[in-house]
Amino acid sequence: MPARVLVPLLLALAAALGLVLGAVLPGSSSAPVSGTSSAPAGSSESSAAAEATDAPADPAATSSESASTDSGAGSGEVTGAGGGVSAVNQPQPEFEITKLAPGEKPPQFVVISFDGACSNDIFRRYMDVADQVGAFYTFFVSGLCLLPEEQKFLYETPGRDAGSSAIGFADNSDEVVQRIANYKEAYEKGHEIGTHFLGHWCEPNDGAVNSWGASEWESEFQQDATFMNDWAEINGVADPQPLPFNHSVVQGARTPCLEGQRDVMYPIFVDNGFTYDASNAGMLQWPVKNEYGLWDFPLQTIKVSGYDRSNLSMDYNFLCAQNDCNQEADQATCDNIEQSTYDSLMAATDAVYNGNRAPFFFGNHFNTWVCGAYTNALTRFITEASAKYPDLKFVSNAQLVQWLEAQDPAVLDELVSEGAQVY
Repeated sequence: MPARVLVPLLLALAAALGLVLGAVLPGSSSAPVSGTSSAPAGSSESSAAAEATDAPADPAATSSESASTDSGAGSGEVTGAGGGVSAVNQPQPEFEITKLAPGEKPPQFVVISFDGACSNDIFRRYMDVADQVGAFYTFFVSGLCLLPEEQKFLYETPGRDAGSSAIGFADNSDEVVQRIANYKEAYEKGHEIGTHFLGHWCEPNDGAVNSWGASEWESEFQQDATFMNDWAEINGVADPQPLPFNHSVVQGARTPCLEGQRDVMYPIFVDNGFTYDASNAGMLQWPVKNEYGLWDFPLQTIKVSGYDRSNLSMDYNFLCAQNDCNQEADQATCDNIEQSTYDSLMAATDAVYNGNRAPFFFGNHFNTWVCGAYTNALTRFITEASAKYPDLKFVSNAQLVQWLEAQDPAVLDELVSEGAQVY
């Protein structure tokens, strides 16, 4: 039985006997953590995939000795050290689901997800747009967004020295407090909190995600849970405004650089309560479950308008197609990239809307690359696509899982059988 299931059972038994007194231990590509202009470190999103036609011996123990915790998905029974998270995941606004009849057209789902999800200013902008049109997002939070620089050695980086991160750490505890407030707001409005894990070391660096075995993945999960559940204690916040959830709410991820040996990491994803993975490349077609029972929500190969090529549906991959991965450009080039990105998103959406109605996935970072072209293009796309297509729904990955699992399997099989959309 997985530890995430076994621990709460033991806790419940102990509580019944009056024995629970203290601690049970639980267990970005990525945008920059402390800034918004650094490139995602060495990612497949920036290399091979871009060419697609895309300290303490146990930091968890150090920061959690006073906690009564379990990070098991589904149980929600976590009390993080310092009182910074809810013991039980609070309910979110209800997501309305209609079960399709055979042959009935599904809604057009568009899933916008953000890797890293740290910058306050950019968070505010995307949330304002979501509020205007009723959109929902997935925020793949990099756990080091919640770990301040002064505490960086709490992170035991798999395969590298402790405190080693390709994306940095939070500047200070005040920055962490603001990010916590952002995630609290997002969750209460119905958005999803997922994970982008931690240090983001990718090939060809030592300790890259592709080199991780089961023990490294287990460590990364445990530490990711600790940095969220115990954020208040780690950051010295005496009277925190707690998150209305704890790490057990996380049900999916995008791995750093899309890396990781699937046969190693997927069983651990399942043991940790995941329902989907968003780390693969794919086409404009309906998602299916993999052999481990996880829904596969890929970045999709789409046309990059005006550049006579295709790439994965992510901002950094577009940057490599449009500007050789360079984050700086003159204003004219920035304007061209912004228009190209907007046109590409609209064209892909139009293709599936008038074709197989497959969900369209687009990955993004909180970035200001090329004069903010991707933020400008994406916010414009969200606003204008919402107005143009009356039955289009911007949903999170978690909401899409709910919808898929509410459908008759025969109806889903019929949708999958339509194959990839060509445009």
